[in-house]
Amino acid sequence: MVRARAGERLSGPRRVGAAGGPPVVLLPGVGCRAVELSAQRDALAAAGRRAVPLELPGHGDQEPVAGPAGLDAVAAEVGERVARVAGSNAVDLVGHSTGGVVGLALAVRRPGLVRRLVLLDSNVPVTEQAVRAKRARAAAARADGWHEVLVASMRAAWGGRLPLLREEVVARIAATPAAVVRPLWADVLELDPRPLLRAARVPLLHVRSTRDVDGGRLRALNPLAASADLRALAAGHWPHLVEPAAVNDLLRGFLDGEAAGGAHGPSPSPARGTR
Repeated sequence: MVRARAGERLSGPRRVGAAGGPPVVLLPGVGCRAVELSAQRDALAAAGRRAVPLELPGHGDQEPVAGPAGLDAVAAEVGERVARVAGSNAVDLVGHSTGGVVGLALAVRRPGLVRRLVLLDSNVPVTEQAVRAKRARAAAARADGWHEVLVASMRAAWGGRLPLLREEVVARIAATPAAVVRPLWADVLELDPRPLLRAARVPLLHVRSTRDVDGGRLRALNPLAASADLRALAAGHWPHLVEPAAVNDLLRGFLDGEAAGGAHGPSPSPARGTR
């Protein structure tokens, strides 16, 4: 298993496979790369699942979408690529941050494409106050100086652990073309995700690490949804990098059809919370 340590460079993404269960598509967040989900790729492959990391359009070696790269256009392009992975079946989809929002849109707009959905610290608030707070930040994404705001917010969201790895991840975000990052980031901030969450007809797990997503309210919004709370681990917005073992345990259980510990999810082990 690949574990993120301070100063460690992650190996590149590859398609890993075994025949057991549907494919698992791994989607990174805006400005991020599929390499950041390497530990999840390897853990799922070891459990007998075919893991397929996908870059978002315009990220890494992927061509950008034609025209404005907002949420709808990105979700449509990703949907075509996920459909090619799925063939005549459905996939399980694990999305970090914006990758989870894209996956949620696919689950609703293309029924039958997604079997189970995991949102890794995705920004999908479920209370009116939290939605308003998220939308207030969208103005910064449309204004001059947006890039500095983006980079500063991403660095702050990381948390206090593994600072060398943080700078590697933030550098990739900062280097992603503006035409790719800015419209998608702004659309996600402006989105009220509650209609999509309410309309989702697949089992859904939100893994909360930093985002303001209330697990009880999420379950009330959609009885197919569950929430696992990893805030005690202080892993920041990239728990899959900072605490990969905890995230991998959740993925294996949920994607194999186990409950995610009820509406609020399991309590993380105190040992994993040590720094």
